[in-house]
Amino acid sequence: MKRQILVVDDEEAIRSLFKSLFPEDVYDVHAVEDGREALHLLSNADINVIFLDLKLFGMDGITLCRQIRQTNPIAMIHAMTGWSVLYDLEECRSAGFDDYFVKPLDIDLVVSTVEESFKRLDRWRHKSMSPPAERPHGAS
Repeated sequence: MKRQILVVDDEEAIRSLFKSLFPEDVYDVHAVEDGREALHLLSNADINVIFLDLKLFGMDGITLCRQIRQTNPIAMIHAMTGWSVLYDLEECRSAGFDDYFVKPLDIDLVVSTVEESFKRLDRWRHKSMSPPAERPHGAS
């Protein structure tokens, strides 16, 4: 099964960049330009690695992240912005972002972040599917 990535950015160049970074035989990169499209897509697909531009038309990335967190608490959600002076890290963390990238993006860092995000999700899934460890008799 292919690994699913969602990129929400109003810049076509960023959406195209993400599509070109990841091999199509391993990844499905879904690229949309606004929060409404993102929420619609997420309501119909199991996508847990997400990159959101903070400055979007309509719904901003902070609001979008909060909405995604309500229905998908395990998603790895990454903020992207070219306007770092407008958005502080504390606001992004409180909204539920796992990481924060300033544009222009460091391509190697984006690729390694995606790989690490899927490794973390795989560990969490493996742990949640494992039977609980038996406790020694009398342990509480």
